[in-house]
Amino acid sequence: MAKLFELTLAVVLGLCLVTHAFAAADDKGKKDDKDKKDKDSEEEDEPKLLVTKKAWFDVEVDDEPIGRFVVGLFGEMAPITVANFAALARGNYRMDPKFGYKNTYIHRVVQDHVIQGGDITVGDGTGGKSIYGADFADETFDLSHDDKGWVSMANAGPDSNNSQFFVTLQPARFLDKRHVAFGKVIEGMDIVEKIGEVDVDDFGRPKKPVLIKDCGVQHTHPYELEPKSNSKGAAKKSDKSDK
Repeated sequence: MAKLFELTLAVVLGLCLVTHAFAAADDKGKKDDKDKKDKDSEEEDEPKLLVTKKAWFDVEVDDEPIGRFVVGLFGEMAPITVANFAALARGNYRMDPKFGYKNTYIHRVVQDHVIQGGDITVGDGTGGKSIYGADFADETFDLSHDDKGWVSMANAGPDSNNSQFFVTLQPARFLDKRHVAFGKVIEGMDIVEKIGEVDVDDFGRPKKPVLIKDCGVQHTHPYELEPKSNSKGAAKKSDKSDK
């Protein structure tokens, strides 16, 4: 009788262990499925960065050329903002040689944060105008300043965009939902970083002039930019320049 009891107990314990093992495996499988769904959902939620145009900028510091940086513009995501920026990079808007970024200054540098330019009317950060008039509304906040190289509209508060823009030198998520990001540096980030290292006064104004000597727009076959791709890893496509 005792042996029968021991045998029965062993069988019951064995079944419990097997049941527990199956339950643990099932829980793990459900967790793996949930993790995969969460990851897939994050990838689906991440906006596609479709480069529709490129804007290039040749820069001088104290009359010495330092090189060119190129911005990939996301014209499908922010068509109004990109149209404004591209028109100013192309220059000579409405046959006005001063209506554009050429021969304007990077007027503000916050080291390890941003470089800022695009004041096409005054040149010191107090002016600016857009192709739509003085200011235009915030178009979208879908893109996050989660990396260096983001190009975004500078403003003086909600819906006050004109021609001024900035480029991030490091991730700056605190700018999200406050500034419209519409492009990213895809070539020449090292040039942007050189600008970010110039000597400045207590107000962030470069002590030596940082001039956009020339600029323009390149039309490109639209292509998707990988998230957080940098200037060295960006794919190059065949381009046709307006200049």
